[in-house]
Amino acid sequence: MKKTIILLLTVTTLPSMANENISAIKSIALVAVKKDSTQYVRICNAADNKCGIETKIWQDKGLNDVFYLTNSSLELIKIKNNNGAYVNEGLWRFDEKNKSTSPDEELNKEGLYIYPALYPLSKSKQAVALVSKWATSYSGGGREEEYADFVMINNDGSYETVFKNIPFSSKEMIRACFSEADYAKTSHCHDENWSILNLKFIDDGKKYYSWKFTTKSYNWPAFTDKSSTSVTVDENVAYPFQSQPHSSE
Repeated sequence: MKKTIILLLTVTTLPSMANENISAIKSIALVAVKKDSTQYVRICNAADNKCGIETKIWQDKGLNDVFYLTNSSLELIKIKNNNGAYVNEGLWRFDEKNKSTSPDEELNKEGLYIYPALYPLSKSKQAVALVSKWATSYSGGGREEEYADFVMINNDGSYETVFKNIPFSSKEMIRACFSEADYAKTSHCHDENWSILNLKFIDDGKKYYSWKFTTKSYNWPAFTDKSSTSVTVDENVAYPFQSQPHSSE
């Protein structure tokens, strides 16, 4: 069975490569609001009672008065607290947006969701990630992969694709122990691979920020100590709406 490189997206940014003294342009992680809170109920009411079992409400980590609601219908609703009154400030419907095909014939599609983060495109524009999940099971292991379309959200409820079908998150474990002797001699009975993708946003003075994708990939073979894990790094750059990530070398 073939092995694959694992890609795991984390919402992080690095300092500007041009000048380390310049403040980093950061993505915004959205923090979940507790479902049993009064605030959750009030936001649901402001969103025309669109809350259901799979609904989640997120708070903009950088702004105490801005919230986003996501649900199983792939709607993104922006809610703002104006002096105690929760007001609906925007609605985006993505239900027909992502029609991605399987990245591998082994994988089955398991869903599509909006990732809880905002990604900077410029001083006034942001994008969200629409993530499709694919998976399969092995005997004693399995594989999952996620791919994202990054889309710019506009104030009028429209949206535009910035980058399409970007490896977003995945993991794989392949069983390597098959006998009692194998299990007796080691506690690491799987071949494991994973990677972390760091996003960096660079202001070059253009209309949009350039995006830099830095992927650090790890390979931990079975029957070895974790200190034997090998690491490779790949860097890619792309400009919104014009290109997919490509090698910067």
